[in-house]
Amino acid sequence: MLKKLVVTIGVVAFCSTVSLFAQDKAAEGKKVYDAKQCSLCHAIKGAGGKMSTDLTNIATKLKAEDIKKWLTDAATMEKALAKKPSMPMSTYLKNKKLTDADVDALMAYMATLK
Repeated sequence: MLKKLVVTIGVVAFCSTVSLFAQDKAAEGKKVYDAKQCSLCHAIKGAGGKMSTDLTNIATKLKAEDIKKWLTDAATMEKALAKKPSMPMSTYLKNKKLTDADVDALMAYMATLK
């Protein structure tokens, strides 16, 4: 019984740590979103631009790998769009380079947008 209790406490502690890490990473992603001025084109919950996709529920609309592809190879993703945005993300990203850390943080933040 004691062994089961210790294991349960360990699992809860591990899950809490993972959850805090995810929250920290998402908060870091929000900072990147703000610093890179993503809201000039994108809106979240009505706040931000209307030149591109509304990101309010993006985590329910796109798979994580597709979101990552938008952040790392927007030109390829734009080719598949029926309607082109007025400000292509690929053009914007030529001037606002994202590091791997930026992409990871933005991915964590986008995962919270459900």
